[in-house]
Parts: sequence; structure tokens; C-alpha cells
Amino acid sequence: MSITPPRWAPSDPTAACLILERQGIEYVHAGLFDTEGVFREKRLPASLCAEYLHRGWSFIDALPYWGPNDTVRADRPYQHAPCALDPASLRPYPFEPNSALIVADYTAANRALSPRALLGQQIARAADLGLEACGGSEFEFILLAETPASLSAKGYANLTTHAPENRCWAGLYPATGAHFIRDYVDSLGAGDVPLHHVCAELGPGCLEAALPTRALLNAADDAALFKLFTKAFAITRGLTASFMAQLSDDHPGLGGHPIISLRDVRSGQWLLHADDGNGLSALAHHFIAGVLQGLPDLMPMLASTVNAYRRYVPGNWAPRSATWGLGNYTCGLRAITGAPADTRLELRLPGADMNPHLAFAMLLGAGLNGIEQGLTPPPASRDIGREQVHPEFGPLPRTLLEAAERMQRSPLARGLFGASFVDHFCANCLHEDTLMRRHVSAFERQRYFHHV
Repeated sequence: MSITPPRWAPSDPTAACLILERQGIEYVHAGLFDTEGVFREKRLPASLCAEYLHRGWSFIDALPYWGPNDTVRADRPYQHAPCALDPASLRPYPFEPNSALIVADYTAANRALSPRALLGQQIARAADLGLEACGGSEFEFILLAETPASLSAKGYANLTTHAPENRCWAGLYPATGAHFIRDYVDSLGAGDVPLHHVCAELGPGCLEAALPTRALLNAADDAALFKLFTKAFAITRGLTASFMAQLSDDHPGLGGHPIISLRDVRSGQWLLHADDGNGLSALAHHFIAGVLQGLPDLMPMLASTVNAYRRYVPGNWAPRSATWGLGNYTCGLRAITGAPADTRLELRLPGADMNPHLAFAMLLGAGLNGIEQGLTPPPASRDIGREQVHPEFGPLPRTLLEAAERMQRSPLARGLFGASFVDHFCANCLHEDTLMRRHVSAFERQRYFHHV
């Protein structure tokens, strides 16, 4: 799990401006991540971006309330709110020559509602304990032989997948699609999202990509931009990439797995490894226990859409319980042991639709809670862990409604992430659940029309 440094990573506004000048950057795509992890941006001349780096920026304060398909979850007197551009987030922009991308965050009241700022708070909390959090991600996604126009014309039904010959880990599509994959990997690399690997996954059109290990805020930015860059590249090739957790009854559930490790801030020593026992340190066990304890109350941070919970059904690989195991793919939390730098924890519960900043915030925040309290996990599962229920944790919520209501009343959630965020975020989830429950599907009509 060696760390891959960002290509630029300027330390302050002055250094960022110097990079803009030396790299011949003409335009900068500056934006914020919304509650779902979507990058909302404006294209600015580099000279104006340099000015904003020093004196601050502003963006409409509606993003915490923004929903799918440009709906707004609450009607408010929206206005511009102050933001700060993060100089360390500056990176090349892969879809336009002589361009860059930079991430901003709210600095006033909306900061308490920002998933990226929330993750930053947990990273600072780790630093106070002498810990540096590092991580990466793995995503599964499906490529469709569809365009946005064809999807709309079809009513998002009867979808045609790209690469019908694709099968899990099989070498056929990596051969027939070699030029596409090479161009795809090169495109993401040009945006400073180098991929550890790409491989065929479960069935037609399904691929997996793994991202490199970086400091945790960089890793979360990488994951969110990976999804954006993948979707954009696919459209330029006449395809569409889907990260829905469950695209349809006929497609596999898609996972998005945040992966984390810890090292000592001063020495750089990796801290999850032990030379004896099961290969995990006492600190790793405390961290695991904290994550397992937090999962029942914090599930919306991993699965914030109604569709996300459709993946948690028999027939999918997705774990459905607060379990952990050594290398066990069927558990909610998978511990990978080996050399100190390779010892890490993979949270396998989230779908590919996860917001990486929220998922990493949950993983780190709950894990630190376990360290601070000296919690002890149950024994590692040696069996199929998908449906195992430990008495001290109980079952995980099975619907967004159940998950949001539980998080809303959770003292743990409020203690870790603040009442303002919990109330706001859970209200968003409940709003989404209400909208979906109003909708009557064709399957429901087919099943009940003549029966009731």
C-alpha cells in the first residue's frame, strides 16, 4: 500500500498560482462536491482563479439541498456563500488542453453540511491522535452501448450493454477492448487519477477499477473524480457508464469499496500490522470494533439512495451485516494482512453509488471511536459472513427509511458528525425515500393489477 503522491499538490495559494503559470494553464474548472459527491463547477480563466485563491470565492448555498435530476429538496432564500479554494487539490483537467481542476469548500454555515469538510474534521481528529489516514478505493461499473439521448428515448428500459462477451476476470474483453481500455486509463491518468488496475467483472459491460493509495482527503477526491472522469470519457466514446448500486434485475450489484490504513504521523510507521497473531495490531482491532459498532447507526453515509438497498439481497456478492474477517470477501469489513505497508481494511458494504467523502468519513470516524474507547471486536468470521448477525451490533437497516430514521436518533452519529449535519443529511434521505415510495413501478402493476 505504498503511497502515490499527487502530481502537483501545492502547499498554499502562492505555490498553486506558480503551478498555473509554469504549466501554462489557461482555464480552471473550480467547483464543490455536493451531498451525493457530484462535482458542481464553473470554468474560470486561470488569472481569475489565481485571484480567488488568495481572496476567496463564492458559490450558491443550494448545493447541500440539491438532489438528482436538478431537483431541490427544500425551498429556501438561496444566495451566494463564501468558499475557499483548496490549493492542495489542484490537478490537471483531462478533457481540455492547458486546463486544471480545483476543489473548493464552503467556509461559513454550510461548512457543517459539507461531506468533504466532514471528512477533513475526522482527518484532523486522527492527526490529534498522532495518526495519518491513507486510503484508496475500488469501484465496479457497467458500460452501456447507450447515449444519454438513447436512454431517455427508451425510458431507461431495455438497455443494451457494451461488450456482451465480457465475463468476470476473463481475458476476452481486455483483448477485444484493449484500445478502449488503454485510452480510458490514459485519460484518467491525465487527470491525476492513475489506476492500479482495470479488470473484467460480473457479466456484460461490467468492469472494476482500483485507485492508488493516497492521503485520505486526496483519496476521496480521487474517487469522486474517478466517477466523473469515467462517465465523461464513456460519453465521448458513444457509451454511458453507470454507477447505480443495482442497475436492474438483470445486472449484478455494483460495489464501491473504501480502503484505509493508518500510520504514525511522525515516524511514518504503518500501524495496523503486527508480526504475530493474526497479523493485525491491537490498534487495528480497536479500529475494526469501532467500525462494526458504528455501522448500524451510520449506514446512510454508505448507502444514501433507495436503490443502494436493492443491492443487499441474496444473489449479490454484497455483504449485508456488521461482520469482519481476515481476507473474507463475504464480510462487511475485510482485513488484508501481509507486510506492514500492505495491511489495510476494506469496507465492502457500500455500493458504487457511494459518496466517497461520506464513506471515508464514516469509516475513519467510527474507527477512531473504537481506538479512543479501546473497543474489542468479536472473533473474525471464518464462514460466509453476509447474513451473520452479532448480538452486540444487531442487523443492519434494510431500507433507506429505516437507516435514516436510525441515524437521525443516534447519539453516536451526532457525537461524531454534529447535530446540524445529521439532521440535514437524514432529512435529505427521508425526502428521497418519500419520493420513491410515491412512485408505482411497472412491476408493481404487473404483480398486483389482477390480483387484488
